[in-house]
Amino acid sequence: MKKVNYLIALIIFALTMLLMNGSGILISTLAVTGGVLLRGVSGVMDSYNFLMDHLNLFSALIYLPVFVLFALWYYFAVTEKEGVGKTAARIKENLYPASFLWLLIAAFALQHFITIIMSVINLASPQLMEEYSELVESSGLTEYSVMWVGSTLILPPLTEEIIFRGLIMRYLRRAGACFVVANLIQAVLFGVFHMNLVQGIYTAIFGFILGYFAERYHTLAVPMLLHALFNLFGTAGVELENALLPDAALTFLVFLSVPLLIFVFLMIHFRVGEKKKIPEQQEEKI
Repeated sequence: MKKVNYLIALIIFALTMLLMNGSGILISTLAVTGGVLLRGVSGVMDSYNFLMDHLNLFSALIYLPVFVLFALWYYFAVTEKEGVGKTAARIKENLYPASFLWLLIAAFALQHFITIIMSVINLASPQLMEEYSELVESSGLTEYSVMWVGSTLILPPLTEEIIFRGLIMRYLRRAGACFVVANLIQAVLFGVFHMNLVQGIYTAIFGFILGYFAERYHTLAVPMLLHALFNLFGTAGVELENALLPDAALTFLVFLSVPLLIFVFLMIHFRVGEKKKIPEQQEEKI
């Protein structure tokens, strides 16, 4: 009977893909229909241009219903059973001021480490990197605004952590998979979710690390924060560095990312800065 949880995990992933793609199609269809009703045939192009000029809004509208659905799923399947008070207490008891420092360093180092991965991909297939660069340039990721904050730093981390590290990994564990296997599966699915080979490769690696943080701290709050910081450093942070630092300094930061990651993971593993040991058996409480 436990094996049915594998099916539930797969259903969650399939539903996620369906909703994310379906929401985009539905929003586009509604926008075009509205444009036609208001402006006739010319409204089709007007609607298209509006969506292209407001990609952060478009992204937020896609993520919002998906977030609501899976947040409710997680609440009734996990949080309600444990109790909101206990959930909040567990977050408080598992986090220390030092934890936030390690997360900040980890996000900074990971973003620069991704540059190494992308350089390897570029050597193997320049065409893939060129296509990925064009995708990023047209995505609205660097169109900074209040809407950008919601569509880049809030909704994706909240939604994706609930789905992949909160639900999918949980059901895989319930099915009997050990942590490493469950974490690997959800990380691969996380890479597939992004539907782009270059992004899929580095997000799968990032997803595995996020899974480790969820397990290590026994709360989704930590990978959510790490995910948000990673997105921040990967957008505004990268632009700021490129504007202020010479190429030599940027190269130094990329190579520094490896020892920096080793350092921060050692600090986290050995619980440096924590006053008490976190209970070992809390797998069902992430």
